[in-house]
Amino acid sequence: MIATAVSSLVTDGRAAGCRAIDLRVEGGIELRLLPDRGLDAGDAWFAGVPLDWRSPVGETAAVDFDWMQSFGGGLMVTCGLRNVGVPSAGHGQHGDFTFQKAVVEAVERSGDALIVQGRIAEVAALGHHLEVERTWRTYADQGLVQLEDVVTNRGRETEPALQLYHVNLGPPLWAEGAELLLDARATHPRDEDAMPYADSWNRAPGVVEGARERVFEHEVAPGADGWCSATVHNSGLGIEVTVRWDAATMPRMWQWVHPAPGLGVLGLEPANCSVLGVAHDRAEGRLPELAPGEERRTRLEIRARAL
Repeated sequence: MIATAVSSLVTDGRAAGCRAIDLRVEGGIELRLLPDRGLDAGDAWFAGVPLDWRSPVGETAAVDFDWMQSFGGGLMVTCGLRNVGVPSAGHGQHGDFTFQKAVVEAVERSGDALIVQGRIAEVAALGHHLEVERTWRTYADQGLVQLEDVVTNRGRETEPALQLYHVNLGPPLWAEGAELLLDARATHPRDEDAMPYADSWNRAPGVVEGARERVFEHEVAPGADGWCSATVHNSGLGIEVTVRWDAATMPRMWQWVHPAPGLGVLGLEPANCSVLGVAHDRAEGRLPELAPGEERRTRLEIRARAL
């Protein structure tokens, strides 16, 4: 058997009561999906090496619609859909998607791939209703994970529909000596904390006592296929990981680095919006929206290979 999927319920620790689907593939990326966290991806491994970064919070069920208490890290966390970034216009940090429970519609094997399909809805009073049809695939002997989302406005009014894929990589992959390869035409530090590192964002800083987070926006050139990519290369570990995304619907790219002790994380964050909140995007005239019945398809790939 080259590919297996196991559904379980986490029964101890802070994640008690949180459903999990563990996908195991020989020679590929093994990962855990979390239906009670929007069917996002938790821990992931390649060739026995952990790829993702896990926060000090750890893998946990959602806590009181509080991002900081609930953010466990993991391979990919979805931010949105009514806000991304700082709290804004009455919405909490990074929105409410991660607090939604998915309806799992399929867990199946097709050839060398394991496929999980689910449906996630954000519904509020007065007609707000955004729905995501989500499909994950991981392949045996390919080191490849694919994510495809179809976001549809099921409501009666045009709605903001912000989306950011928060891909979290940590040690031993993102450690001193690793580098980030990215075809950035321009790089913009988000604030004064990031400004001193505008020329060194591509090198893993290691652990830095007293460090603050550093956030950059990169203008990334798409390839001939319309996709952008960012690669973490670690020659000492002998592994590199590439994140690819469809620039047609995710035209912006953010990078989050936090080298403080106990963290040591790199976030690669394709998005259709800023991380400055929905009100900022609206004021700039760059607010992503969906009309009633309109849908948007977003795609992400994560590839790992031995050097």
